[in-house]
Amino acid sequence: MTDTLFQHGSEWVRADFHLHTRKDKQFKYQGEDDRFIADYVDGLTAAEIRVGAITNHNKFDLAEFKALRKRARKQQVHLLPGVELSVGDGNNGIHTLVLFSDEWLEGGDHINAFLTGTFQGKTPEQYEHEDGRSAESLNQTIRRLEESHKDYFLVFAHVENKSGLWNELGGGRLMELGNDPWFKRRTLGFQQVRTRNKLNQTGVPCAAKVKQHLDDWYPAEVEGSDPKQISEIGKGKKSYLKIGEFSFDAIKFALADHQARVSKDPQPYKHSYIRKISFEGAGALGGSSIQFSPELNTLIGIRGSGKSSLLEAIRYALNIQFGKKATDKEYKENLVQHQLGSGGKIIVDAVSTRGQTYQVSRILGQAPDVLMNDQIQQGVAIQETVLRNPIYFGQKDLSSTGEGFEKDLIDKLMGDAITPVQEKVKIQRQAVLEAIRQIKALKQDRTQLHAWKQKKQNAEHQLKFYQEHGVEEKLQKQLNFDQDERKLRDAIDSAKGFSTALGELITDHQQDLTALQAYVSKENADFFAEFSGLYAQVVTQLNNLSSAEQATIPAIEAIQQKFEQFQYAKRQLKEEFAAIERELAQQLQQGGNYSIRTDEFKRLKTQVAQADKAIQFLEKSDDRHAELRQTLTDALEQLEVLYRSEFELIEERLADVNKESDALQIKATYKIDKTAMLAHMQEQFRGSRLQGSTLQGLVEQYADFAEMRNNWQELTKSLNSAETFTKFFEDNLEALLTYQVPNKYLIEYHNQPLQHHSLGQRASALMLFILGQQDNDVVIIDQPEDDLDNQTIYHEVITLVRRLKPQTQFIFATHNANIPVLGDSEQVITCAYIGKNGSNGIIQTESGSIDNKAMQEHIVTIMEGGKEAFEKRKQVYEAWKH
Repeated sequence: MTDTLFQHGSEWVRADFHLHTRKDKQFKYQGEDDRFIADYVDGLTAAEIRVGAITNHNKFDLAEFKALRKRARKQQVHLLPGVELSVGDGNNGIHTLVLFSDEWLEGGDHINAFLTGTFQGKTPEQYEHEDGRSAESLNQTIRRLEESHKDYFLVFAHVENKSGLWNELGGGRLMELGNDPWFKRRTLGFQQVRTRNKLNQTGVPCAAKVKQHLDDWYPAEVEGSDPKQISEIGKGKKSYLKIGEFSFDAIKFALADHQARVSKDPQPYKHSYIRKISFEGAGALGGSSIQFSPELNTLIGIRGSGKSSLLEAIRYALNIQFGKKATDKEYKENLVQHQLGSGGKIIVDAVSTRGQTYQVSRILGQAPDVLMNDQIQQGVAIQETVLRNPIYFGQKDLSSTGEGFEKDLIDKLMGDAITPVQEKVKIQRQAVLEAIRQIKALKQDRTQLHAWKQKKQNAEHQLKFYQEHGVEEKLQKQLNFDQDERKLRDAIDSAKGFSTALGELITDHQQDLTALQAYVSKENADFFAEFSGLYAQVVTQLNNLSSAEQATIPAIEAIQQKFEQFQYAKRQLKEEFAAIERELAQQLQQGGNYSIRTDEFKRLKTQVAQADKAIQFLEKSDDRHAELRQTLTDALEQLEVLYRSEFELIEERLADVNKESDALQIKATYKIDKTAMLAHMQEQFRGSRLQGSTLQGLVEQYADFAEMRNNWQELTKSLNSAETFTKFFEDNLEALLTYQVPNKYLIEYHNQPLQHHSLGQRASALMLFILGQQDNDVVIIDQPEDDLDNQTIYHEVITLVRRLKPQTQFIFATHNANIPVLGDSEQVITCAYIGKNGSNGIIQTESGSIDNKAMQEHIVTIMEGGKEAFEKRKQVYEAWKH
């Protein structure tokens, strides 16, 4: 395996199964003899051929083949030894491409020995050309090949043309071949199939007729350029194989599994996927990189080898959150810390649905960054723009079906789809909390307002007596001066308060705002110079405030002096006011009103003035209270709109999800979990001594606590302990009004609640359900085989994975050999934990596709049932050779 080809496991490569060289009499080459090998291989690479079969007419030249293969390997091209054998069947012979394993080249030239036998009685000059025919039929030729006890397979050349299998043999003869197990086992391809369906035309061979003759058995359709000179190499139609190693077995298996691994035009991947993860730092994976296939990736290794650690690292890098029911959260977080180490970093190379390459980089303990072309992309969503809805299940996550499991599953299925709405919910909850905070802050003001109103009413009641005796009229001038003095004092106090607050504001921020001026950057001096130029505008405003604060000082001194002038003028009237009071007192006494005192009258007038001022201020607060109550109502209504929007998104997603599965369905009901609502209410009303039946009744009557608030009068009228209820409700307003009554989710399997089924049934149903979702481009599961039997794994899970993997990237950590072997894993990653004396160990990895011999040996050695899995593979495809 090279450094580039197959580094991501199995890949699509172009294969040409019908190549001729200058050793074929029909092939023309006019270049220098010593340039042929190089020119020929250059022709292969120019045509982007990675797998080629050298199939000269009835001839094999071992020396030439070895020279070609040696040169081709250097350019990542693999050549198969073969011949285009003209079998003595039909009117013109049947051109059969026989492809040989390397066994035929070991210990001698066994291919030419076979040719000598099948052309017994003829010399090479008589048969080493296009029209040479063997003396044996097709069945006899296959028997002779079998007698060698060496591996090979057959591809029938230009099947519709002269010397082609379909053209030379009638339906009856083809039916005989269809009944021959050796023919079916060894025939892996038909070359140059062009006619699909001519069932109504007699004498015209076509694929539909051949399928009927062969009882619906049908091998791969492949292509070969059949070149007669180098310039013709690769001309015509193309065929591709998906293989993970250059080997006879890999090619043979790909042809046997032709529906999945042979294509005339493999399409580029349309789903997003992870290409590679890399680690930096001193952690267990520091300095290592792991390549992934866009299709099935399986991590294998003994327990404790680091498989789960790798999956946790991917989850952490992609910022996929644990579900609330996830087990061993702390342990899994510690795995990430151990892998990365202090300051360690994981980098995920990913390809989006648009084919754009991104990097997701995350340093331990920090938020992830998304980069494109080494530039950080602000605001790019990892689980939407980079990778479309990646989903992750840790060990036993799919086995746990207890309380809250359904909600966890919904959260995983939704991914980031509802994150924008949930962020809006968080913001809106803060708006609700802020309104509640302000309402509670104004509650004391409302109490004071009531007290001041009572004081004013009392004073005004007493003043009526004085007004009846003309006291107010006679003291009016003095009262006016007193009122003016109060207004002036209030104005001076406001000015002083403003100046003091301004000074405190400057003092609080001056040190922080000017600290940058003294800072000198050692690494980013130019940047800081530009930044400081912009920042200076803020400091300028601070200086402006300082100037404003200084300007208030002489202004306050001036108004203070002016106020003193007013006080002097008032003192000049002191004797005048006193004379009026003496005259008034004498008049009142003469009239017998000894209880009327002018000083008491002035005190009451002052009290009314003070009350008016306090009431005016507090009534503004009372108006503000009404505004805040409406603000709270509006905020709660908006919060309800967001709750409903979130649920509608979930409903839409579940509608799509349920379409993918008839057996398993998920049903959702909005704000229906009254048990959870009651438990929350009981917690807030702890110590209230309200009966449980009272709270239960309210929970059943109202959808949520906001609805209780909206129907407050009706609610409190129905309670015997309304005062107690009101106190606890208002004391816990924050916890009650921001509480979201949970939705309920029911998972049904074959119309019965999932929890009513056995553990194995639940596990298999959920596994197939998750795998069957085609809205998640990347599916990461730690031990998908948990609680599943091998029959379920093979017949259902693996079948589904094989069908979906061209459109979905699967990353599994597994101990079950059936998953990588029968799942035909494009990339197998072995993990081994290597301990170090006196320090933490490291995790070593090795990767390759299921075609890779080293990976096969690892599977057999490491995984229980590995050997049996390969035996099963052999039985299924009848073409696998260990």
